[in-house]
Amino acid sequence: MSEKKMFQGLPHIGIKSMNMDQAAAFYSEVLGFELLERIKPGDVELIFMKCGETVVELIEINDQKKFEDGVVNHLALRVEDIFQAVAWLKEHHVECINAEPREMEGGRYNFFFRGPSGEKLELFQE
Repeated sequence: MSEKKMFQGLPHIGIKSMNMDQAAAFYSEVLGFELLERIKPGDVELIFMKCGETVVELIEINDQKKFEDGVVNHLALRVEDIFQAVAWLKEHHVECINAEPREMEGGRYNFFFRGPSGEKLELFQE
């Protein structure tokens, strides 16, 4: 590993939601989160909300399968070089959900993998 820390922080925490309007209202009105972005990049809607330095990604459940990965869908880890981080995971025989990092809008990348108890984790590079 290089001199820099590979894992640099948590850019967001993904939480499954059965009702997006209700969830957005709860995080906004009850908990005081600020709405950052509401998008539907595929089959499900995503809402990003911020409180302090913490960002929560609300993830729509459109098939009514409740919490297959738990109430918290995944934990995202910020990395500087996602390709190096993925190689590191593979070298350490970590169960990978994706074959390779996925490029998103704005030059961002993400990659999903499993932790030791089967928890869903994400690498995220901005």
